Amino acid sequence: MKNMHKLAAVAQIKWLCISRNSMMMMGPFMVIAMVEVCKVLYGIKSGGELAPVLTGFLLNLGITMNICGDGFVMVGTTIAEEKEKHTLRVLMTSSITGMQYFIGSILFPFIMLMAVNYIVLFISGIPFKSVPMLTFFVVSVVVSLTSCVLGMIVGICAKNQMNANLIAYPFMLIFMMVPVFGNLSEGLHRISGFLFTGIMTGMTERIAAGEGYVMTPADGLVLFGELIICILVFLLLYRRNGYEKD
Repeated sequence: MKNMHKLAAVAQIKWLCISRNSMMMMGPFMVIAMVEVCKVLYGIKSGGELAPVLTGFLLNLGITMNICGDGFVMVGTTIAEEKEKHTLRVLMTSSITGMQYFIGSILFPFIMLMAVNYIVLFISGIPFKSVPMLTFFVVSVVVSLTSCVLGMIVGICAKNQMNANLIAYPFMLIFMMVPVFGNLSEGLHRISGFLFTGIMTGMTERIAAGEGYVMTPADGLVLFGELIICILVFLLLYRRNGYEKD
C-alpha cells in the first residue's frame, strides 16, 4: 500500500506538469480536431462517402500524430523540465524507487494516448464490426508504451525542455512520416514494416480496406522487440546518468 501511495504521488506530480502546460494539453485535442476536419473536407469533396483508402489515411495520420507528437513530447518534456529545475535527482535519491518513477511518469500519458487512439478510430468512420478489437487493443497498448519509453529516453538525454523538443523531432519524422507515406514509395513501405508505428498503420490500412488483420510472428517480433530494446536503452541511460540508487 505504501508503494502504491508513492507511485500515485509521482503520477500526480507528472499530471500537474502536463496539465499546466497548455501546449501539451492542446496536442490530443488538435489531433482529434484535425482528423474530424479532414474527414469533413474529404467527405464534401467526395460527395459524402469516403473511400477506404482515405479512411485508412485519416486513421493512420491521427494515430501516428498522437503516438509520436503527444507521446514523445509529453513524456520527454516533463522529464527534461525536472532535470532543468534540478528536481529529478532529488526524486531519485529519495525513497521513491526507479520502477515507481518509471510507472508514475508514463501512467497518465499512456492513458491519454490510448484514449485518443480509440477516439480517432471512432471518428475515422471505419465500421466497428470490421475492427478486431482485441488485436487493436494489444497493438495500441504496445505502441503507446513504446512511445512513452522513447519519450523517457528523450527526457534523460535532454539538458532542458527546448533541447528535449529538438531531440524528439528526428524520432517524430521517422516514426510518423515513414509509415504515413509508406504507400508512396516501395522503399518507405519496406522500412515501415520494421517500425512499431508501421505495424500499427499496416494493421489499420488492412482494416480500412476490409481485409481483416491477424498479427504475424514478424509483426509481433517488431512490436515487442522494439519495446524491449527501448526499455533496455532507457535503463542503460538511467544508470549512466547516476540515477540508480545504491
